[in-house]
Amino acid sequence: MDIEFLVIIISAVLIGFLTGRFFSRKRTKNETISSNCSESYIQGLNYLLANKSDKAIQLFVDLIKVDKETMETHLALGNLFRSKGEVDRAIKIHQNLIARPDLDQGQRGMALSELAEDYFKAGLLDRAENLYRELVQINPQNRFAQRKLFEIFCVEKSWTDALAAAQVLYDLAEPDGRLILTHCLCEIAGQYLDKGNLREAHEFLKKATQIDDKCIRALLSLIDVHLKNNEAGKATSLLKKLIKSNPQFIELFIRPAREIYLKRGSAQQYQSFLINQYASTPHNTVAIELLDSYKSCDQQEALVKFLHQAIQNSATFELFDFAFKYYQSRPEIFNRDWPVLLSQFPSIKPRCIAFICNSCGYESQTMQWNCPSCNTWSSLKPV
Repeated sequence: MDIEFLVIIISAVLIGFLTGRFFSRKRTKNETISSNCSESYIQGLNYLLANKSDKAIQLFVDLIKVDKETMETHLALGNLFRSKGEVDRAIKIHQNLIARPDLDQGQRGMALSELAEDYFKAGLLDRAENLYRELVQINPQNRFAQRKLFEIFCVEKSWTDALAAAQVLYDLAEPDGRLILTHCLCEIAGQYLDKGNLREAHEFLKKATQIDDKCIRALLSLIDVHLKNNEAGKATSLLKKLIKSNPQFIELFIRPAREIYLKRGSAQQYQSFLINQYASTPHNTVAIELLDSYKSCDQQEALVKFLHQAIQNSATFELFDFAFKYYQSRPEIFNRDWPVLLSQFPSIKPRCIAFICNSCGYESQTMQWNCPSCNTWSSLKPV
């Protein structure tokens, strides 16, 4: 019932004000009309009290003439319903506004914007898109409409359209214009990569790095392109650049590093790389990768020594899981090392999440460039 009472309050204030003004100016001339207005007002309140909001809305909207003083009240009434989840009622109010022939261009623009937001909230993206496009046609520098178009295109995965909207926002010097433009270029490059079109992928990634030469996503994708083109030297150079500037993202760099050093180098080179990385950034993922390297090279003594060091630095489920699987096939050293492992077990740290959004707090085990919760780009950071 809270929404009905809110509507009553808004409507009562509005109608009371207009009725008072109406009577004071035209008391002797329009008594019949003012009487009808009061009767309609009372009827509208009765509809609300009877929980017949739809009838009340229609009556109030018909009753109140749209002008500069009442326009904001209409919009507030629609926004109230939308905020309460009753989007269909908000749509009805805003559609009625747009249908009015006496709106000036500014008022029509506000009504279109609110109706588009209703459609967006209701999931009617095609209708919302059409209205936002109309707003952009009226004013190409309408940042809000361009932003909403960009959001719609991202939801629909229409990256070419999203790129066009992002370019406009970038040209309008939006604070995050550079960020969203580079991600759109990366999305399109990813589509070309999936199709095996390395040339087009490289072109889009090159544009992304020209806009932001520190974009982690673009540089990682460029490494993939270089590796597929057998350009190990260029891939290695980019990887070193990434690790130097963003050591906290080492988890993302392990896969390309493995391909560079193992497929185009040697196991010893990869192992040296991991040892150096763990020394500078003791990350759990690096530790597991180094343990696998020791195991594949049959370096048992180095493996056991590093395993105890890693567990002592940061006891995690992954490290203990590796330890138990490894010792399972070597019961003789398991009995020897068990007391040491057991002493570290109480300090085990469950690694439930690897990345967290610094905008909304969304938690994820994998890196996602666009937060699924708040749709913010590049907001997920390593835990």
